[in-house]
Amino acid sequence: MKYLIVVVLLLIPFEMSYASSETEAKELRGELTCFPISGISDFARKFENLKTSKIDTVNMFFEAYLRIKDEGSLPERVYVKHEDNEFNLNFSREGKVVNIERIIQAENGSDLCAYDPIRAGTLKNGETLEFDMDSDVRFIENNGYHTSITLEDGLKDARFLFKKMVPGPAKIFIPKFTHLLVSAIDEQDSIYFEAVNSDNNKIPIATENYCGDKVIKFKDLNAVDAKGINIKGGAYMLYPIPDLETLASFSEGKC
Repeated sequence: MKYLIVVVLLLIPFEMSYASSETEAKELRGELTCFPISGISDFARKFENLKTSKIDTVNMFFEAYLRIKDEGSLPERVYVKHEDNEFNLNFSREGKVVNIERIIQAENGSDLCAYDPIRAGTLKNGETLEFDMDSDVRFIENNGYHTSITLEDGLKDARFLFKKMVPGPAKIFIPKFTHLLVSAIDEQDSIYFEAVNSDNNKIPIATENYCGDKVIKFKDLNAVDAKGINIKGGAYMLYPIPDLETLASFSEGKC
């Protein structure tokens, strides 16, 4: 994901590499490497059994990748292991985990394991493979049209979802979500917003730019009595975000 609001809000992204400690970094890699993943499944469970009304417009989405760093190939086998049970993970050509539910629904005490005999005997501190787990709150629908009612509902529920991520005292630092950011799935596409009124006529709407993506303020839609927005120019993902000043302060100006 290009916009990981989890990172923006100073939460820890899920990341594992084959060298997990200074001591291990000096050792040689064996054929089998395993990492505990209970923290990932514990995090994912925070978003189970929520009221339908809280996840009907926006939701938490998870993606996982096994990224190749040494120009080699994926391990011979990657799987989730819990006691005597093993569940193979499947990958796309880009290294994305296809059956991610095996990870986010893993039982406590589960490990992520890679059987990788080709890299056996190499130093653990060498850059070979890296497992990344991303999480994003974004709008569920991406069919090109969003009503003002669903946009307002999504902005409200996004704050609820982010509050689920953090410990109680930290909840006060979760900002209000007031803006909408659209990000192209294909970076070559030029995505843009188009506000429309009740007669489906276009209404001028001010846009801002954040790291190359278009952003609008929800209040501006209300100000022109917009019925909704069309999003055109290609496939996209729509994100609820706080105002750009807050977003930039959390991300320290980095995209």
